Amino acid sequence: MINRVCVIILYSMSTLLEKLNNLEKNLDLLNKQNDSTKLENELLKHQQTKLVSEKSDLIKKNETAKSQLKALLERINNMKDDGKD
Repeated sequence: MINRVCVIILYSMSTLLEKLNNLEKNLDLLNKQNDSTKLENELLKHQQTKLVSEKSDLIKKNETAKSQLKALLERINNMKDDGKD
């Protein structure tokens, strides 16, 4: 009877240890995935900052080009008006 109880206890302990080992492996995997996700997030933040800066530069260049084109068109219109006189 005692041997049977010991076998049951040992089996239960073995099962618990196996479950704990599986849990530990799963936690390790989750930690690795979390580290990977953190790294990816940092890279994406850096990329976003760079893209926002590039967008700002392009908007400024676009505004400058618009101003230059507007000034050029005004000069052309003035030249046409001067030629009509």
